[in-house]
Amino acid sequence: SGREAVTVDFPEIDGGVYRKVLLEEYTGHRCVNCPSAHQKLEELHGIFQDTLITVGIHATALANTTMSFPYDFRTEAGNQLANDFGISSVPAGIVNRVPHTGGWGKDEWYNKIMEVDRSKVFAAIQVINQYDFPATGNLKVNAKVSMLEAYEHPLSLSLFLIEDGIIKPQMDGEEMVTEYTHNHVLRAAINGTYGGMLTENGVLEKGNGYTYGYSVSFAGKDWVPEHCSVVAILFDKVTGEVLQVEKAPVIL
Repeated sequence: SGREAVTVDFPEIDGGVYRKVLLEEYTGHRCVNCPSAHQKLEELHGIFQDTLITVGIHATALANTTMSFPYDFRTEAGNQLANDFGISSVPAGIVNRVPHTGGWGKDEWYNKIMEVDRSKVFAAIQVINQYDFPATGNLKVNAKVSMLEAYEHPLSLSLFLIEDGIIKPQMDGEEMVTEYTHNHVLRAAINGTYGGMLTENGVLEKGNGYTYGYSVSFAGKDWVPEHCSVVAILFDKVTGEVLQVEKAPVIL
């Protein structure tokens, strides 16, 4: 599959666009300290509300499967990201793709979110999902990026599929919790790990809007559409830094 034309109309952007922050949380079902990091994340979501968007990436040796942990949460994209950001132990977090080898521990996440200059709102992202249920299980993601400020580097738009409410085992300290709720789990990088450019050279002009369509199939997957969302990430192809991130449920 590849880029497709957008087949929806996007509403006008109302004035109140704010800069949202992406936290990619590296985790694993055999990681004894990961539940306390999940707890920390809930606190942060309570503080930052919908301005914080999390993608849970199961990676490293502690995400491997075993007899007791047969379910495989890993993804090709998650493995690549973990590798590229030097994540060797979990829990760890990367905020807005600002490189920090090995990521930050959970007690640093708040500070790293606060370091993002949220007065700089470069762009707005709108996402309209069209899920063909249940006929084909095809999800068409329609996205629009509207540039609010001039930006000189080329940009890329990455579309991730995440799922909440997956009930599978998790180590928690010495205990194995058999029915643990795993949230915001990365299921797929819809248009590849590092997404695609919206123009030939990736440069987006202030005052212009750019649309981008892409499809992913749920066929043969155990993903529950009602629990899934699309996370759209606009980032600088030179520095890697995330300029804007948006999230929309697959089914409204």
